Amino acid sequence: MARSAPVRSHPEDGCAPSTSGAVSSCSGNASTVTRSQLSRPSQLCGATRRRVVAAASADAHSGDGVGKVGVVIVDHGSRKKASNAMLDEFGALYSEITGEEIVEVAHMEIAKPSIADAVARCAERGASTVVIAPYFLSRGRHIQEDIPHLVEEAQKEHPGLRCIIADPIGIDPLMVRLISNRVAEALEQGGSGKAAVAAVTASGHEATA
Repeated sequence: MARSAPVRSHPEDGCAPSTSGAVSSCSGNASTVTRSQLSRPSQLCGATRRRVVAAASADAHSGDGVGKVGVVIVDHGSRKKASNAMLDEFGALYSEITGEEIVEVAHMEIAKPSIADAVARCAERGASTVVIAPYFLSRGRHIQEDIPHLVEEAQKEHPGLRCIIADPIGIDPLMVRLISNRVAEALEQGGSGKAAVAAVTASGHEATA
């Protein structure tokens, strides 16, 4: 049976999973630390998405009292420098595509900068509201407990600073597009001998070819 052609994104697409939601309390200090609720995911991509993001950003930052907004993109953190460097690259890409001025990255644990470091940096750069965006796929313990605790502790060092925790990436049609591309790339590389193909032997060990 012939394999259907994978969904390909144009180089200008800049597609990334996105979610948005209403704000609700996530701690006892409801006036300063809040968490958003997952709503229907956005399916916009490319130039259209960038225009919508820019317009939404402008609307959100004017006339509703949020003041200057900072964004902290947080991942788990790794002992491998290359893994942590990927978050730096993503933060720069996020800032470039969205036009957000105050964008910092943070690692929940193991590596620096920490969430407290990133929140402090946003405050130093003039943010009165900081949105913490987890670079996580699902709502596990880190999202439900660890990150909210770390954000609350960081906020205590900056009286008057409002911190909002966004939802994780979650399930989004754009993720299907991304995974489809990765599957196609793996097949192409494997077929040309550019990638190591793992095979599970009868003994249960992995061998590479």
